Amino acid sequence: MKNQLRKGIETLKLFYINRLIESGLYNASDDELHSLTLSELQTIFKKTFPLKKSNQCKEN
Repeated sequence: MKNQLRKGIETLKLFYINRLIESGLYNASDDELHSLTLSELQTIFKKTFPLKKSNQCKEN
């Protein structure tokens, strides 16, 4: 179970890293980006790609 969790975390980190590199904000050779924790990557990702608010219910 430990190995599955570790693999899942690494997969999620790579997803965030690749998306940030694709956005042009970071270089693939940026060692600092690769050394960030999952929480740090999530924070940067959320700031870079904020959720769109759609289909909100409006009160009358």
